Amino acid sequence: MKKILPILVLLAFVAFCYQFIVIFFITEHEITYSLIANDQKHYTISENYKKEGDRHYYTFSVLNQNKKKRYLFEVEEDFDKQDRVITDIKYYKRNNLECIFPIYKRDHAYDVSCLLDGEQVSSFYLASQSNEDFSYISKKFSEEGYKDIYYDLSATPDKENNLSIYYDFLPKNYIFAIWNYKGIYIVNSDGIEEKQFLNFDHYENNLSTVVDKYYVTVNTDDEQDQLNYYQLIVYNLADGGKTVVDINISQDSYFNGVHDGLLYVADPKEEKQYVLDPARKEFTESDTVYEVSDSKLKEAGTDFFRSPKVDSLLTSNKEITKLYDTTDIKKNRDDYYFMTDDGSIYRVIEEDYEHSILLCQFDDIKEWQVHDDGVSFIVGDTLYLYTDVYGLKPILSNPEFIYNSQNIYHFIRAE
Repeated sequence: MKKILPILVLLAFVAFCYQFIVIFFITEHEITYSLIANDQKHYTISENYKKEGDRHYYTFSVLNQNKKKRYLFEVEEDFDKQDRVITDIKYYKRNNLECIFPIYKRDHAYDVSCLLDGEQVSSFYLASQSNEDFSYISKKFSEEGYKDIYYDLSATPDKENNLSIYYDFLPKNYIFAIWNYKGIYIVNSDGIEEKQFLNFDHYENNLSTVVDKYYVTVNTDDEQDQLNYYQLIVYNLADGGKTVVDINISQDSYFNGVHDGLLYVADPKEEKQYVLDPARKEFTESDTVYEVSDSKLKEAGTDFFRSPKVDSLLTSNKEITKLYDTTDIKKNRDDYYFMTDDGSIYRVIEEDYEHSILLCQFDDIKEWQVHDDGVSFIVGDTLYLYTDVYGLKPILSNPEFIYNSQNIYHFIRAE
């Protein structure tokens, strides 16, 4: 016994050191493993873990036994950077719909993956389409701890100011800024707050944007009497701080786009470009003129000031364009999102282009955005948000969206 005790202590120390190294130094891993589920079905699982900032992402590709059916999904969860985190898979089938329900090392229950006619679709898409087979299958999820709230679309909005807000559907860590012609409504799960920046209405919101957590807009109150603009208003959406930055640019000026926490502003009349650092509240002339495309910088050509150069926030991807006949493509981290002509929005996880996931479909989607692990868009008078955690939900309705939807809203994830 005396000889065993030192060995046990040593093993415990080695295990402690290993866990210490994993927690503080490992930021990613890739592993493929086999799993025999409790129902004796066999799966091959490819697991990819990445730590980005304070967030932990696990991406999975699950193949069934004959490797003819693949399920792709991602969860944001801290499993202490462990691998082989899926311990069981529940399988459900009804008619042409097949769904798997992964079980993890920790209590985690909100990601069901489904194949409809062999093509992967979001479970929230199925719910929004009132798919009867999914309604039947989803009743079985509660046995595994799946909460019905993820598919509940029956909330009644609260009417405040001109907005109808679905507070039950607002994720706690998302903040929405809605332009109201003199400033913004700030909407989150705690309520709504109005911030007025201007004394007079500015209908076309072409001089506002969001840079990280900062809402930036130009003071246009004196534009009828002055030749130039003299103030930028910088509002911190996360903590409510407001700063006014002095500028002197012509009224021909416009925003090129955002890169690495900086806003690029072109003044074609003076043939100058400026850079706003909203965190430092600094507005300086750029020594080198840059064009912003897909939030990336490239040195501008000699014709830069001859016509507006505004970042479309679209991403070029030849594979997606070839497979799905669309150039309406956006990117969030390593994933691509694209919209087709029929108003369907798809997701491609980590360049697995042939296995896209249908997230939602609406006939008339306007002003769609992808960032901060969320997809948002306007349909009619309603703003929607999709996330893997909260699903596809209406966030608020605004009658102004019907007449004016361009650049009228923004959102950030505050944590």
